[in-house]
Amino acid sequence: MASRYLEPRLERAPRAEMSRLQARRLREQVAHAAARSPFYRRVLRAAKVDPARIRTLDDLRRLPFTTKDELKQNQAERPPWGDVLAVPFADVLRIHMTSATTGRPLAFLDTARDWYGFYHSYARSLWAFGVRASDMVMAAFSYGPWIGYWSGFHAAQDLGCCVFPAGGLSTDQRIDALLTYPITVLGCTPSYALFLAEHAARKGIDLAKDTKLRITWHTGEPGASIPATRARIEAAYGARAFDLPGLTEIAAWGFECDARSGLVHVHEDYVYPEVLDEQDRPVKPGERGELVFTSLYRKAMPLLRYRTRDVVQLADRRCRCGRTLLALEGGVLARLDDMKKVRGIIVYPRRVEEIVRAHRDVDEFQIVFRRVEGLDDILVRVDPAAALAPTERPALGEALAKDLQLGLGIRVSVEVGEPGCLPRWDHKARRVRDERTEVPF
Repeated sequence: MASRYLEPRLERAPRAEMSRLQARRLREQVAHAAARSPFYRRVLRAAKVDPARIRTLDDLRRLPFTTKDELKQNQAERPPWGDVLAVPFADVLRIHMTSATTGRPLAFLDTARDWYGFYHSYARSLWAFGVRASDMVMAAFSYGPWIGYWSGFHAAQDLGCCVFPAGGLSTDQRIDALLTYPITVLGCTPSYALFLAEHAARKGIDLAKDTKLRITWHTGEPGASIPATRARIEAAYGARAFDLPGLTEIAAWGFECDARSGLVHVHEDYVYPEVLDEQDRPVKPGERGELVFTSLYRKAMPLLRYRTRDVVQLADRRCRCGRTLLALEGGVLARLDDMKKVRGIIVYPRRVEEIVRAHRDVDEFQIVFRRVEGLDDILVRVDPAAALAPTERPALGEALAKDLQLGLGIRVSVEVGEPGCLPRWDHKARRVRDERTEVPF
């Protein structure tokens, strides 16, 4: 059993022991932020919070929240890093950027010790999936300032794995590497995993039979935590697929484990999690709320009570793996930022994906929120499998429209195009478009 855990003392710590560790690190982090970060000095002063009085985990709720919009504004007003920075710039080792659909992405800086904390928590996740030093690992994320490639690469290296660097390779080059070398573990976004398998299939390559892959892990978007999407990935690669949620601003904060129980464990020694309802009160086990994190390890840019905008459900059961870490049911279930309101109905893109991916003849899809004759409408564009005959496409559209109406509680327009009509992504997917000029959410 010991081999199941990279750090059994922490992963199976009694709750009292973990709470003492968290409280000590919280005190250190608040004191550091108040003393060294001009941003937090202003924020704490405005909230009339005396950092010296934050002594226990219960005191955490006295601290104000931090939001991504505040960080964006801070960096815009005080370019390029803002003044959250709480160490001399000479102490900074790494710079990473968040992904952004509009505007300039956020820059996050790390000291050498911060960076170790980020990739070591990631390594603990890979170990929980079953990755070992004997594996050869390909991190097929975009090479650039985004943290996905670097954290996966360094985490695998931290475990002693041989790492095949693939950040700058094309899709064809990655497929060739998977066929040529004994690569046993692949990391990428779930969208890219599906695209890579589809591209290989068009070349007559069956990645499940023609490679040595046994584990894939997926981060950057929640697809691998959606059962239908996970099933597609596992069928395409003949490997076990795992979800690894994380935030550039916080940590590679969670992981599934080899017990495959549907729970996501939280690295509680690196981040302190809160799950809060709409009134910012802690939810009970079994209830859903917004995930809020306080970093317990990052010193260059410490974040206190950071609102992730992720909707999660606090687990009301223990995982059979034996870990005592706090767990979430099904990982990230939705994003508050992605919430759309259509004719009085709340719609989350993740729910649309759950329904669409259950149809095996759909290779890719796009969700368009629009107005038709003054009324809100949802259009789901479908890229059908190449094997689906043109005469069968209308039936696919009808079946999908029926399932979407049943699953969402609202009528949905479905448009089935030609195979290959929709874009693919090697980073985070951009499947949602909102063409309405005035929307309530």
